[in-house]
Amino acid sequence: MSIIIRKKAQVAVEFIFIVGLAMIVILVLAGVLYYLSYNYSEEKNINRLRDLGYSLQSELILASEVEPGYERTIIIPAKVGSADYSISQTDNDLVITYRQAELLFQIPQVNGNLNKGSNTISKTDANTIVIS
Repeated sequence: MSIIIRKKAQVAVEFIFIVGLAMIVILVLAGVLYYLSYNYSEEKNINRLRDLGYSLQSELILASEVEPGYERTIIIPAKVGSADYSISQTDNDLVITYRQAELLFQIPQVNGNLNKGSNTISKTDANTIVIS
């Protein structure tokens, strides 16, 4: 009879060991999937912000190439997807900052700054682009 009890105890211990091992494998897989999902989401946000930067860059380049009198109103969203970002300018660069990433886009010389919300781009004379 003690052989039967030992065999049942051994089966119970093996069952608990297998279940524990399966739980560890599931937790590792869940961690890997979360990591991959997070990286995909971040890459998607950066690509959307890059698209925004390229479209703003092309708007300003277009304004520099057209005749005086050009005026266009654009709206820069407060968030792109789920990404909260900041936008700034240096002399000839547009900078979009998202977490630790800085995306730079070369732009022509402009007077004024691009801000989130409504912006009017106008060309007043042959060399002056104004953002208001």
